Amino acid sequence: MSKIVEDPRSRTSTTALVATGGITVALAWLECLLIRQQLAVGLWVTVVAVVATCLVSFDARKHVAVGASLGAVTVVAQVAWLVTDFHSLWVVTAIAATALGFFLLGSAWAGSSGNPRRATAAVPAGLAAVIAMVVSALMITTAASPAPLVRSLQALGHSNSFEPAAPTAMSDSNGASRTSDIEYGSSLPNSFLDIYIADNDPSVSRPTYVMVHGGGWIAGDKADGDSESVTNSPYFASGAGPVLDAGYNLVSVNYAFAPQYRFPTQTIQLGEALQFLNTNADRYGLDMSRVVLAGSSAGGQIVGSYANVQTNPDYAQALGIEATMNRSALKALVFDSAVLDVGRAGSPQSPSPSNGFLYDIGARSYVDTTDAAWLARANVTENATSDFPPSFIADGNTGTFPDQAAELSAKLDRMGVANRLNLYSKNEAALPHAFMTTGSQWTDEYNRTKIEFLRGSVR
Repeated sequence: MSKIVEDPRSRTSTTALVATGGITVALAWLECLLIRQQLAVGLWVTVVAVVATCLVSFDARKHVAVGASLGAVTVVAQVAWLVTDFHSLWVVTAIAATALGFFLLGSAWAGSSGNPRRATAAVPAGLAAVIAMVVSALMITTAASPAPLVRSLQALGHSNSFEPAAPTAMSDSNGASRTSDIEYGSSLPNSFLDIYIADNDPSVSRPTYVMVHGGGWIAGDKADGDSESVTNSPYFASGAGPVLDAGYNLVSVNYAFAPQYRFPTQTIQLGEALQFLNTNADRYGLDMSRVVLAGSSAGGQIVGSYANVQTNPDYAQALGIEATMNRSALKALVFDSAVLDVGRAGSPQSPSPSNGFLYDIGARSYVDTTDAAWLARANVTENATSDFPPSFIADGNTGTFPDQAAELSAKLDRMGVANRLNLYSKNEAALPHAFMTTGSQWTDEYNRTKIEFLRGSVR
């Protein structure tokens, strides 16, 4: 009985095809996940694609032209993407690299037909291939457009609605009276806000602190962290509580989500909320002649854009939005881990791949990141003028945007606009994105510093 002897060269070729194919698919996935680190990933994709093309030319037993073409398209599209930054080339690269990787793996499988272990490996290999193809399809779909992923996530939680979460009602919350789910507009979804009156005493004249929540422009809620709401993060205890204790009434605002509603819709919507509050100030016991606007993360960009509309006529004209607030009433701004440059949302400092991916998904939903003109209009720092309100600018130092915070502070310094930059060194503590929403000594210090700054600006 003759013995089957496997050709050593065939074994080596198969191993090379499997390894290179697997690496190519993995890099294609990374290409989709790490869009803002395209240089580091892109160079590896290019190198591996060249190696893959060489392997195909020598070792693929059939359809060599197909493999060589996929390799060539991957290299050309990747280099063009690195040079031009055109989004469509990124998608082409992801598709071509993924197809090239699967072609190599398929070639390796076809070339192992004489291997007696092939039948045993058929089921697990087939399962792995199906899983890899499903993941690849999801990655490429998200690379082309984040909308399907975002809408799937919104279907599970926060979404656009013209109906309030509950009927308007009054309750006690953290020692303040809370009037929840007040409708401030009817033309856009999520046009609801909550009002908190400190010490449950609307007869006392207090400045009004208006909060705009974060969530990457695709999620979040005005009641996040309220002990009376379904969700209960520490935000009110660590952020809103000190504001109420410092003698402010507080308003928390909802707004429409991207991608269904994109920039500058949310800027317009914030204007509608403030107009409503101004019209109904007496009804709710608010002093709208002394207003502080505060925004966390994506909410910071919305607040900054609104402030630019009020203080920069050229910017307001470019967006086609009229000012809705008396500039003298806008006493100060608070930026908490704000995304001030939407185009760099996917590039947080002390790089965090997961944060960068999520921020970029939100940014691409909110603004067409291939449109340089709209990206420039969404940039808070770029459009700020010497009439910009006094600003308290704070951020963490890990997976967030301290560089953008420092840039806004530096520009305001140059223009003579009062501001306070509240950043901490990593030598003191590693502070994440929106660290001020979690209870810690750094949160306490942040609150003390913020209230002290506002005391000098809000009179």
